[in-house]
Amino acid sequence: MSFFDLITNFIFSFAATLGFSIFFNAPKKSLIPCGVVGGIGWSTYIVMTNSRYFSAIFSIVIASAIISLFSEILARKLKYPSINFVIPGILPLVPGLGLYNTMYELVQENYSLAASTGTDALLKSAGIALGILIITSFTRTYYIILRKIKIRKIEKNIDN
Repeated sequence: MSFFDLITNFIFSFAATLGFSIFFNAPKKSLIPCGVVGGIGWSTYIVMTNSRYFSAIFSIVIASAIISLFSEILARKLKYPSINFVIPGILPLVPGLGLYNTMYELVQENYSLAASTGTDALLKSAGIALGILIITSFTRTYYIILRKIKIRKIEKNIDN
């Protein structure tokens, strides 16, 4: 994959994510960051799937984890819920064509291909959920621990 192909993928996924952000009525201040999150996530997926070392499902898990990580960071910086960045950001990763092909093969009564395509789409969807879940869980755990440390410091200062 050339650098030009990567930039082209980033631009189109940025535009798609930006469009979905507008469709979901995201705040105007968050539109460009939403597009960047979607572009970075899709670019990560493309780079990983084009290498011969990573499967498409593992690539989707990592890409959605990166989307979730950037969403959590931007949520803290811009003071918006992280869901404002996660939902539009993952949309380029959603296996819509796989789901369409599954239904098409079912209608054509090609059940073995429908099962194969459907399983792949289902695993990719689960990979998206897993990537988001991992980062969201770590982030929430981090802030819970941070809050407890602050409370202990305040209690220690009051006792002294």
